[in-house]
Amino acid sequence: MDIFEYLDELQLDLREKCSEQIEDKFYVICSELAGTEKANTIKQVDLSKYVNELKKGLELSLNIAQEQTARAIYFEYDLDNNWDSAFFICAEYNNLVDEDDDWASDWIEDFDGPSLEQFSNIYEMDGFDRSDVAIGSTIYLVARTVTAFTKAYKSISDENSTAVCIGFHDQDPIIRINE
Repeated sequence: MDIFEYLDELQLDLREKCSEQIEDKFYVICSELAGTEKANTIKQVDLSKYVNELKKGLELSLNIAQEQTARAIYFEYDLDNNWDSAFFICAEYNNLVDEDDDWASDWIEDFDGPSLEQFSNIYEMDGFDRSDVAIGSTIYLVARTVTAFTKAYKSISDENSTAVCIGFHDQDPIIRINE
């Protein structure tokens, strides 16, 4: 499978599985493609501080979205730049089935989010998808990032009407947490 098929699976898993099940699944995939040592290195990164930083950003985003009557919050992180991230408050939104994520590049407000240097350092070793090792490592890093974001969102929200999405820079389609 290529990395984009794994990303499609991740989107489906978010609807059917809890975060722990998703992390376990992608740990196994990483172990098979990149080796147990690489999977354990990724698994051992403590994301508690990152989740807390995401909560703060999500709380602010949801408040701004409500004030601005925005339809979506898009969180983007950059695989190639220390996992630097930003929250974008978007006036418009299209559902996943519409296959049009142009709404995410037209925001009304934005602000910086947290970085995750440990993930960036692991990612830089193998790159995006040039080998099975790279695919296994990248998809597990992405899955853990998405589940951290999901945990942060679910801890502060009762899933309101604002769409909440996440993606790495230039990801298409963007992953939906709440539609």
